[in-house]
Amino acid sequence: MDKQVQTINSLARGLAIIDLIHEHGRLGVTELGKLLGVNKSSAYRLLKTLEEHGYVEQVAENGKYSLGLKLCKFRERVLDSYDIRAVAHPYLEELTRLTGEASGLSVRKGDEVYLIDCLSAPHHLGVNLQVGDREELHCTAHGKAMLSALPEEEQRRLLEGAELTAHTVNTVTDTERLLAVAKADNARRYAVDDEETTLGMRCVAADIYDFSGKVVASIGISGPVDRVAEEKIPEYAEIIIKIADTVSRRLGY
Repeated sequence: MDKQVQTINSLARGLAIIDLIHEHGRLGVTELGKLLGVNKSSAYRLLKTLEEHGYVEQVAENGKYSLGLKLCKFRERVLDSYDIRAVAHPYLEELTRLTGEASGLSVRKGDEVYLIDCLSAPHHLGVNLQVGDREELHCTAHGKAMLSALPEEEQRRLLEGAELTAHTVNTVTDTERLLAVAKADNARRYAVDDEETTLGMRCVAADIYDFSGKVVASIGISGPVDRVAEEKIPEYAEIIIKIADTVSRRLGY
């Protein structure tokens, strides 16, 4: 067999070993050989090569192999370079296409929320979203969605430390009522800004989770109340949650 082909086959089998240990947990030489379809001596040589480079390590008590700590370094590097905007942007496009409304992606910094990506609605009348827009936790769909995912003590701390401005007659500024809303939002997995920031405008948003199970962003739509009608909110929420879940899976959740 050509030496280059042998090298490629060995590389492919080495990568397959990493995948198999990740899938099944600790595995012995014989088990790996059977799963790979190679003899025990070939599996042993592959494992020893991976072990020498830190990609697998042998467990002392049973002689089986587990993934090596070196892989953690690659995981962190990949995650550090994973731009959530790049991952989510195609799904913002899909969200606007499915709902016909402006879509946005936001992240939380303390007791404020910032819009980091957005798309305009294909209508003359719509919400004017801009990257960098600051939103509040207590009265915006993005803010309320991310607030709802936090432990109650953290919710209370953030709300009591923030200036709960009443922007419209619909804005809730009472901490206890906001905590109750957050609990309900968490249960249904989406939040609504029902003319709480601007009269005539309604927004719906859901949370995005990363590989660790932490909420890292929210995604949602904004539009005038005649188009984002109250009776249509469950339909839009279902679409938004599905898209948020897809983005979460792309981030390793």
